[in-house]
Amino acid sequence: MTSSMQSAMTWTSLDTVIERNTSFLLSSHVGIDGDCIGSQLAMYWYLISLGKKVVLLNNDVLPTKFRFLVNSDKLTTEKPITKFDVGIILDCSNPQRLKWEGLRDLCSFIVNIDHHRDNAMFGDLNFVKKGGAATGQIIFEFFSENKIDYPSHVAESLYTAIMTDTGAFHFSNTSGDILRICGDLSDRGAECSKIYEKVYAAFSQQGLMLQSRIWSSLAFYHNGQICSMEMPYSLISELGATYGDSEGMADQTVVGNDIKVGMLIKYNENETHFSLRSRGLVDVGKIAQSVVGGGGHSCAAGCTVTMPYAQAKAFMLDVIEKELESH
Repeated sequence: MTSSMQSAMTWTSLDTVIERNTSFLLSSHVGIDGDCIGSQLAMYWYLISLGKKVVLLNNDVLPTKFRFLVNSDKLTTEKPITKFDVGIILDCSNPQRLKWEGLRDLCSFIVNIDHHRDNAMFGDLNFVKKGGAATGQIIFEFFSENKIDYPSHVAESLYTAIMTDTGAFHFSNTSGDILRICGDLSDRGAECSKIYEKVYAAFSQQGLMLQSRIWSSLAFYHNGQICSMEMPYSLISELGATYGDSEGMADQTVVGNDIKVGMLIKYNENETHFSLRSRGLVDVGKIAQSVVGGGGHSCAAGCTVTMPYAQAKAFMLDVIEKELESH
């Protein structure tokens, strides 16, 4: 059975799956961020409260700045050997973006909960709100419509999810509905100022050094309409920083006047990852989606190219320049 809910969602089928099964695997996309972490933690709390067995599996280790979230220590990168009744994949547009293999071998039934417009509808149940601000918004609606009461730490997880995927409420996906949801989460105990400080203003010295090195790579192309920054993965260990210290830097590539498209390029010898940002003229989601495993939104997307850095950068610049010239 496949269910696709893109407007007013009906949760009866998910309630039934949860009621009839015992073990659940939760996971999300590579390069875990605030939305996928917060959404997973909220769903983790709910399933545990019902007495279910739950494992949180992700490809990447938890960024340090999200350790304040209750139960964040439960996230693991160690793939279980046991099989689960249900896999709930949150905030992930296609299975390739999990970056770990064997989803169907590990889980008998797949539930796909997401807000990306390019979602591949890969679940046995698909709850996809295309154009939604965050997956955390969908989980909030699930709890609200099912009249599920939850503690303040779950409100903080959901607030973190929504805050980060709206760029601290300055992206165009910030709406009155989103602000009202966050107001409700605040009333339920989410400490908004604390969450902002933990996520955006609590970097280690090593993290700040990493960001300064990324800023020092700043370059402009195509008459200043394209901005790039770069980070070799080796720089993280060189400085004693963490991968999470670079999160958010991609947003800085489009803060300058006249910039239409920005990209943060992270690379090693074998592959190059692009975090793409747009002011709206160019749909970077379509660019990312053209690469296997890539995807995202029109103004924020990502993809990994199996090319060395210099070759991959030239390739991406050519693609973006052609897009700019077509407008």
